[in-house]
Amino acid sequence: MSHQTGINATSELKEFLSRARQGAIRIAKIVIRNEELVLGTYREPVQSWDQDYDHFLLPLLVAQEPCYILYRLDSKNAQGYEWIFIAWSPDQSPVRQKMVYAATRATLKKEFGGGHIKDEMFGTVEDDLCFQGYLRHMSSCSSPAPLTAAEQELQQIKVTEDKVVWDERRRIGTPMGRAKVTMEFGLDKRAQTLQGLAFPLQEDAKNALQQLKQKRINYIQLKLDVEKETVELVHTKPTETSELPYRIPNDTPRYHFFTFKHSHQGKQEEALVFIYSMPGYSCSIKERMLYSSCKNRLLYEVERDYHLDIAKKMETDSGDGLTQDFLYEEVHPMEHTLKQAFAKPRGPGGKRGNKRIIKGGGENGEES
Repeated sequence: MSHQTGINATSELKEFLSRARQGAIRIAKIVIRNEELVLGTYREPVQSWDQDYDHFLLPLLVAQEPCYILYRLDSKNAQGYEWIFIAWSPDQSPVRQKMVYAATRATLKKEFGGGHIKDEMFGTVEDDLCFQGYLRHMSSCSSPAPLTAAEQELQQIKVTEDKVVWDERRRIGTPMGRAKVTMEFGLDKRAQTLQGLAFPLQEDAKNALQQLKQKRINYIQLKLDVEKETVELVHTKPTETSELPYRIPNDTPRYHFFTFKHSHQGKQEEALVFIYSMPGYSCSIKERMLYSSCKNRLLYEVERDYHLDIAKKMETDSGDGLTQDFLYEEVHPMEHTLKQAFAKPRGPGGKRGNKRIIKGGGENGEES
């Protein structure tokens, strides 16, 4: 809908928006109630804009309830603080509601002042609007041309890693160790050059990887020591496939190497699986960025230095779905599914009679 709805902001909301523009507010939720734009809720800043982002924004996204959200960044332009204008329109919400909110968006932007708005985002699910979603949005906006899904993911990784490297350099005051890693990514296996943080493996972790290569153990769990900037061994407890879900912590990220023993086409096989577990938003943004940035470099070193052939690399936020069937389908995708050839339908039963031969028609369409 491009026309206006006649819905306007209340005087209380106008007064609040004027105060918000001065920088005292971090986030404000605005809704349409009784044919008027009114303030739903708001919060003042606690930490930096990126640290506040998910903690403040995600609780405001209610299923079946569209809304507008104004989120203040820490950067400024000539008019003052810069803001993100967010339109939340979940798929399950009524069609009429979605249309009204779409038609009223321009009214709210005009009331707030378009010069203060740096970015606009629209979302129907939380993943569209979370912090990682915003980074993806920024990547796509800065791209010179539309990217494939694989290219978007690669670019997002680079944005995340650059921020982590900058933060770490600023914290310790010295250049961080970085390494260029060539990885194969995507269905066409095109070579891509990624930049990754290189946290060194501690001796216990190195010994565990050597034992895994020698098949003396079948499971390794690793963690990052953020203060020491190293990759540490957590444990190497013997693990059956049925026990694997219980090895995934629900409060902290981890890297896992697991030898998946299974039967395939009548033969007993083993496949090494790498699992990167990240339990959602219970972890800090810094942790999520560091684990994401160190992952590719770790895998590169494991495959290069220990000659371990990783059959499948996967990410998960919990261990619930790591079942025998799931791992099998990941390691052997589609191989266990038999495709039935198309069979021509049989004709009706019984005597069908003699076939007639129709010759080409004459000038008047009569048979000749």
